[in-house]
Amino acid sequence: MNAETVETLCKLNNDFYRNHADSFSATRKSPWSGWERCLDIVRGDCLLDPTRVSDSPTLSVFDLACGNLRFEAFLASALEPARIVFYAVDNCDSLVPNTLSVNYQTLDILAVLRDGLCINDKLEAPVCDLSVSFGFMHHVPLEEYREEVLRSLIRQTRSGGYVMVSFWQFCKNAEMAEKAQVTNARALEELGLPELDSGDYLLGWKNMPGEYRYCHNFSEPEIDVLVASVAELASEVSRFEADGRTGNLNTYLILKVR
Repeated sequence: MNAETVETLCKLNNDFYRNHADSFSATRKSPWSGWERCLDIVRGDCLLDPTRVSDSPTLSVFDLACGNLRFEAFLASALEPARIVFYAVDNCDSLVPNTLSVNYQTLDILAVLRDGLCINDKLEAPVCDLSVSFGFMHHVPLEEYREEVLRSLIRQTRSGGYVMVSFWQFCKNAEMAEKAQVTNARALEELGLPELDSGDYLLGWKNMPGEYRYCHNFSEPEIDVLVASVAELASEVSRFEADGRTGNLNTYLILKVR
């Protein structure tokens, strides 16, 4: 994929979320089932440190592409009365509610990568106990960009802390895969774009004419390559499928930082 196509896809997604923030957020209210399994690791490996404050344990969490803060609301409720400090980053302010106490930063991560800069140099968050990115990696074009996003999450996490990432695999559902093929072909023609890389699709939204967003369907070998690319920085401790009607539309990767 050439640089011009990458920039077009990134702009397409930025425009999509700005134009459809309300309708998109309305479909993203409930916690994902996979988060419960992620939470088991948070509870089970002493990430909650009761020595930091006298009245309750503290956990610091960094969330890349936080969206409407569903994960923050889920974690705060599930770990109550633990005191959790959240640092969240997104590029669509209209998605982010002001109902939670979160240290929020507006930042276009993909623009940083296209400019050849280091993501972590642009972040206003400290190194945290836990770094997550849910529902974002499928919007990241190019293998080298995905590797750098994963590396940035690891760099943002203390030694012994965890990184948790989801990878959308919508083509595991035959109906979704067929619809993706049809929509992608129509979108490429309408937008005058060349064929995309393997696993890349332009998906529609609520059958609205001319409304598309770029998404990547991940294969297990691709996830293997990503894990191998950061092996010197973090070790894989868990990988599992969850979410969607079939319970397998996301693969979760959990890494422990060395």
